[in-house]
Amino acid sequence: MKRKSRLLMVIVFVLLMAAVGYLQYNYDCSYDYFGKRRTFVTLPPGKTIKILSFGYHNLAADLLFIWSIQFFSDYHVTNMYDYLEHIYNVITDINPQYMEPYIVGSWIMALEAGDVNMAMRLLQKGAKQMPDEWIFDYECGFYASKNLKDYKLAERFFKKAAAKPTAPPHVKRQRAHMVYMLDNLEYAYNLWLEIYTYSKPGLERDSAENHLFQIKYERDKLWLEKRINLFKQLYKRYPRDLNQLIQARLAGGIPRDFFGHKYVYNPETGKISAQKDFRWKKRF
Repeated sequence: MKRKSRLLMVIVFVLLMAAVGYLQYNYDCSYDYFGKRRTFVTLPPGKTIKILSFGYHNLAADLLFIWSIQFFSDYHVTNMYDYLEHIYNVITDINPQYMEPYIVGSWIMALEAGDVNMAMRLLQKGAKQMPDEWIFDYECGFYASKNLKDYKLAERFFKKAAAKPTAPPHVKRQRAHMVYMLDNLEYAYNLWLEIYTYSKPGLERDSAENHLFQIKYERDKLWLEKRINLFKQLYKRYPRDLNQLIQARLAGGIPRDFFGHKYVYNPETGKISAQKDFRWKKRF
């Protein structure tokens, strides 16, 4: 009797699996998985999910975060970015101290959806929840400089990030570079000089050295070419060499570059150049 009942259960189970397989096969044959399509996503507020998770809110946030990465990897869904900000707001409301959704969500917003302002909103939400973390303001500074070309805003974010106790050295360098990009040459020179003074030989010191060279060159170029033009106004020609500026009492001395080398002067055009020019402002 027991054998018959077990056999019956096995038969029923096999038939059910066969039916499910048949239905799935028919569905797969009729559904175009790779066709363009729209979808609808509804998620209750994060606070509601947190209550319904019965204390397992970290697990709920993890599951939603993993699902979100899969969802936004399906490029056949044409309207998936309509739900982007809401989904990551829900995840970060469930677990406000969960760093990864802020970072990954901002990447999807800025790099995939092309909405930098949305990405910065999510990052600033993370900065409020975790005020000691430098990465949120740093990421905002990166988007402000690279995408928005707003160097003043970028400098403000990098300054906030650099003030965090765990901020790595390159954050200060980014901030100093933004000050340079704003053409505040005196201030930028002082910032880079501080970095140069307290850095060890290596990438950080090399970066500071290059910036100090470039900033001094730009300052000296403006100073020298102003006096060269004054010389031309007085004598109706450019000086044959820079020493003529001293002879005409337009300069007390001729500055040299950061390494002590003479600048290159073209007497036909009255222009000053250096042995190297990093041209950062033209690249940005």
